[in-house]
This record gives sequence, structure tokens and C-alpha cells, in this order.
Amino acid sequence: MNTLDEQTLRYIPKYYRIRQDLLEKIRDGRFPAGSSIPSETELCAIYGVSRGTIRRALDELDRSGLIERAPGRSTTVCTPKIPLLASGFRSDIANKGLRPGTEVLSITAAEPPWDVARLLGIPGGRTVDIIERVISANDTPLVVETVFIRSLKEAIVESEVKSNSLLTLIPVKSRAILSRAVETYEPIILAAEDATLLGCSQGDLAIRDQAVLYDGDGCPLYVSIAIVRGDRAKIVTEATFSVI
Repeated sequence: MNTLDEQTLRYIPKYYRIRQDLLEKIRDGRFPAGSSIPSETELCAIYGVSRGTIRRALDELDRSGLIERAPGRSTTVCTPKIPLLASGFRSDIANKGLRPGTEVLSITAAEPPWDVARLLGIPGGRTVDIIERVISANDTPLVVETVFIRSLKEAIVESEVKSNSLLTLIPVKSRAILSRAVETYEPIILAAEDATLLGCSQGDLAIRDQAVLYDGDGCPLYVSIAIVRGDRAKIVTEATFSVI
């Protein structure tokens, strides 16, 4: 370490340096997911600091969702959450180097709920195409998604749903150009059916992502309602701004 580094370190709190060191060990696999990290007493000896400093470093990691602490138990490293850009679940999973999977629950034509019909801009009693699926990463279910499609020009079959992103498949089958999406996120408690499909317990926390996707003329193309497992995934949004 050079003199400049030593001078700089003097102004960085000890707890933060310890947090960053533990974070690096988690990221590079020295503390893999599910493993226990050293106890507070052991960390005090390793870093030569007080228990209060260690606790503050661990509190930071705990708040970030990187470790799990419980009284009377060892501190364990959490399974990292997969960042998902809503409406592009399969591609985001693949971009993380994981194996995306799709279980198609059903492909039907039926009347949508009244609130979905309103979002699609169609009268009550009209049927739409509905796709229900479970999306997984490395065989771990992450998302239960129900998609309501306003007007298909060509039928969608199960094999296409399993191997394609609906974000690209539906516009092709609708002969439309996708222009924008409006999304609403809501924290929810899992109902029994969704909990079973996601391999969770009823009452666990999840995120409900409702997306309305529009074509180039501003007409609703389809509505996606996704229940995203809260302990294994996080939603990421991106905004682009023009500077005048």
C-alpha cells in the first residue's frame, strides 16, 4: 500500500472498510451463498476492532440483503437476488448467465377480469387470448405471469412461449410495433396458489408487477400481471433523460 492510500484510508471509517472487505469476499465466492461467516468475536480478532464496529459493518450488509442475522444463530450469506427488468424476464435471467426456463400453465381464450378489460380498452364480455406461465432461473421458480393479449393475428403455441420472450413474440403475432409500457409495482403477500407455484410459503412477501404495453398507435397491445418472488429477485427500472 502506498503513502497516498494510507492517508486516504485514515478518512474512511473502520466499519466501512470491514463492510467492503466482507462484501468482496461474498462476491468472489470466499463466503458462498448459504455459508456462515465468522462470528462477531472472530471478526473482532481478525480485524482488531471493537464489537460495536463489527456490528455496524454487519448491520450494513444485513440492510443490503447480503447476509441474514438471527439471535442465537450464525450469520449466513444470502442467495443473491437476480435483477429483473419487468416485461423482459427471460432475457434478463439469461443476461446474468443463468438458465431461463418456462413452464406453460395454460393458453386459452376467455373473458378477462373487468379491470384488465378496462386497461385493454375493450368492452365487457369480449374474449382475449390469455397465457399463464411460470418463469424460472436454474430451475428455481421466480415469476408467475398471466398475460392478456388484446388482438392476435396469428395463434401462439406452447413451444413458442417456452423458447421466446413474450416481449418480442406478442408484437410479431399481433403484427404490431411495441412502443411503450406503463408499469405499476405493488408489494403483496403470496396467496396459496402462487406460493405453491413459486416454491414459497403462503404469506411470504412478493412484488406484483402490472404492465400495460402499447403499440405504435398508442393502443393497448397486452397486459401482463406478474407475481415476482421477493426473496430471489428484485425489480430494476431504467430512465433516460434529455438535457436541453
